[in-house]
Amino acid sequence: MKKTQNTPALDGGRIFRNGLLSTAILAAVVVLAVLVNLVVRMIPTRYTEFDLSEAGLYTLSEQSGALTQSLEQDITIYYLCETGSEDAIITRLLDRYASESSHLTWEQKDPAVYPTFAAQYGAQNVSSGSLILDAGEDSVVLDAADLYEYDYSDYYYSGTYSVKFAGEDRITSALYRLTSGEASAAYYTTNHGELALTQSLLDALDAQNIEAQELNLLSSEIPDDCALLIINCPANDFTAEEGLVNEVAALTEYLENGGKLMVMTDAYYSTPNLDSVLAQFGLSRVEGLVVEGDPNYSLYGYNYYLLPDYAYTEESTALDGLDTSRYVLLQMAQGITMTQMDGIFSEALLTTSDSAYSKTAGYNMTTVEKEEGDLDGPFALAAYAQNDTTGAEVIWIGCANMDNENVYLSVPGNCDFLLGCAASLTGQSSSILIESKALEADQLTIPGGVASILGLVFVILIPAVLLIVGAVVSIRRRRR
Repeated sequence: MKKTQNTPALDGGRIFRNGLLSTAILAAVVVLAVLVNLVVRMIPTRYTEFDLSEAGLYTLSEQSGALTQSLEQDITIYYLCETGSEDAIITRLLDRYASESSHLTWEQKDPAVYPTFAAQYGAQNVSSGSLILDAGEDSVVLDAADLYEYDYSDYYYSGTYSVKFAGEDRITSALYRLTSGEASAAYYTTNHGELALTQSLLDALDAQNIEAQELNLLSSEIPDDCALLIINCPANDFTAEEGLVNEVAALTEYLENGGKLMVMTDAYYSTPNLDSVLAQFGLSRVEGLVVEGDPNYSLYGYNYYLLPDYAYTEESTALDGLDTSRYVLLQMAQGITMTQMDGIFSEALLTTSDSAYSKTAGYNMTTVEKEEGDLDGPFALAAYAQNDTTGAEVIWIGCANMDNENVYLSVPGNCDFLLGCAASLTGQSSSILIESKALEADQLTIPGGVASILGLVFVILIPAVLLIVGAVVSIRRRRR
């Protein structure tokens, strides 16, 4: 029999066909990869990118997402940054915003390429990394320095400081101001020894599109554009004498015309004239200072540092949108009594536990233990009331330390609560205050006893188990 041998021509043809097939498959794979990449790029980043950072640096909060999705006008965010020096946190966050709405886009403007671009927005002196939000007729400039918050409170002791990213809060606040129309005017009274509103609260009000300014009732009438009047812990009472400037009459007239009032008071100061205005809404003070009998409702065993419950129901509209999972802290607070009156709707906003009691001695108490004559709780610590006829609304908080910068460092819920009150009284449905996000994860601290146990488990127990299992397997294999 004759052997058939492949000729070089036939081998060459088969190699060519195989090579052509391989090339075609490779080309198809490349084209498919490009198409898949293009399709993926068209999908919003919230479906294709996953935020693995502990603080959720690249994830929008519900407030930001809802606000961006509700946009009805086109807004462009310009990122003023040199090419190659972009902040990945900011660019990814901007991608998230853009993926939520077709009305929002962003683009980078390199100051070296466009040296006069920022000047048209009056931002010629902003630093690199700043943002400009352009809504056509109006715009907001966010300086790069305001997108991060630096806390040096422990620097003296540890030589370290912490940094938080506040970009989402600033961007969402700016979007809200650009789209919520004309700012609401709020006024806070002076000339009665009132505590000054903290800068944190003023900034939060501004972010909510509420512009707050001083008002002296002895020299000025309540302006017609006053959407909210704030009285923050007056040390002296409001005047009510005929023939002089009658501040009580001015407050009463303002409320009769549907005014909105937010009041914070301290049990240390007596203000019967102001109290008479609040009494028109069935609200009055409980004598003394409230002390908690339930340790779960007080801070670190200081049972006059109160951690109250949110009391209003889901049907209530007094504080729409407020995050009720966040604690609020009321130090040296006074209870508020709500008396039912015709034409007045009232409800508690913050309440103590049933174990609370009010020390009638107030600041003169010599013990926090309950004594004869002290009043049994529970108590409302913050109350809301509305006049059904005039539409006037009042929120009264029986604590002077609610607005406190030091408290905000550990209990930011206080600022949220006050902002929620202001937003509600000015007719806004929710707060857009967003907490800054830590750039570094908290270090895991393990007690010494637990560390010893873990050491024994990982260094001795687990290796010993593995050795035993390995020895058993080896012995069984040899016996086979």
